[in-house]
Amino acid sequence: MNRLILCSFVLLCLSCSTKNEDPVKAIASSEAEITSTEVNLPLNPLAFKEPYNPHSPYHLDLKIEHTETDAQQLVVFITLKGDAHFVSPHAKREFKGKFSMTIDESNMLTTEDHLIEVPQSVEEFDSHHLINGTVNWVRDNTTYKLPIQVISEKDFEVTGLIRFTIEPRCTLEEIPFKVHQKSGILTVELVGGC
Repeated sequence: MNRLILCSFVLLCLSCSTKNEDPVKAIASSEAEITSTEVNLPLNPLAFKEPYNPHSPYHLDLKIEHTETDAQQLVVFITLKGDAHFVSPHAKREFKGKFSMTIDESNMLTTEDHLIEVPQSVEEFDSHHLINGTVNWVRDNTTYKLPIQVISEKDFEVTGLIRFTIEPRCTLEEIPFKVHQKSGILTVELVGGC
C-alpha cells in the first residue's frame, strides 16, 4: 500500500511539473541547495539539540565534530532572536559577561585555550555609558568551536560550562553541559536548559 501511495505521489509530481527536467536531478539540486544554505547548522547525528523555547532570546545546539586532520572539537551553534546580542570572546577589553566555553580539568581530555568564532565578530564603538569604547558584539547567528583532545580510551563523563551575558536582557547565562565517551564514541549534551 505504501509503495502504491509513493508511486502515485511521484507520478503526480512528474505530471504537475511545468519544466521538462529530470526529476532525479531536480531532487539532487534541491538537496544541494538545502545543504548549502544550512552550512552552519549542526547536522551531525552525534549532536544535541536544545528544545526550542519561544521565550528565550537565543537557542543553542551542540555537537562533537571531526576535523579534516581527524582531530575533534566541541561545536556550539547559537541562534539569536530579535535584537539579542552578546560580547565575543575575542573582545580586547575585559567584560564580565564575555562569551566563554570551558571544560572542567580532567585526565580524560584536554582543550585548547582559544575559541574559533564563525563568523568572526568585528570591533565597533559603543557609546553606551557602561561600555563607552570598543567592543566586539555578536549580533548574528554564530558557531563556536573548541578543539579537544581525548587522552583516554576508557568511558568517561566530563562537565563543562557555556557562559555569557545576553543583551539587551542583561542576564548572565550559565549553561552546563556534559561530554561523554562510551565505547569509543564521544557525545555532548546540555545538563540544564535556558
